[in-house]
Formats: sequence, structure tokens, C-alpha cells
Amino acid sequence: MAPKNAQDTSERWHEAPRDPEPSDLGYEMDDWEVIRARKDDRGHLMFLPEEEDMLREEAFIVADSRSVCDVMDRI
Repeated sequence: MAPKNAQDTSERWHEAPRDPEPSDLGYEMDDWEVIRARKDDRGHLMFLPEEEDMLREEAFIVADSRSVCDVMDRI
């Protein structure tokens, strides 16, 4: 028999919607600035948070431009 908390987790997993809202998963939408390392579509992109406090906490992303898509375009 599985421990009670493992069983609760399993039940919650099976009851979760197949396509949850990001807020249901604990995510919040933020505005980030995108900076291209090169002017063509190749190279890297740097994502910087608009809130300076987050930047001070080392919140940034560097990604290859081919690895990035706008998820809003996929809805």
C-alpha cells in the first residue's frame, strides 16, 4: 500500500485538467524584454525581466533563437 501522501498526489494528478491554465499551476505572467545578440534571426536572445529587483536576483535567460517560440502563437 502506498503512503497516504503519495496516494493523495496520485489522485490530484488524475483529477487535474488535461489543459490547465498557467495560473492553476502557480505561474504568473511577467513582462520581459527580449534583446537579440545579432540583427539577423540567428544567434542568441537574452530575456531580461522588466522589474529591476528580479534582475538583481540574477533572473535572466540566454537562449539560441532557434530554440524559442512565442507560446501565445501556439494557442
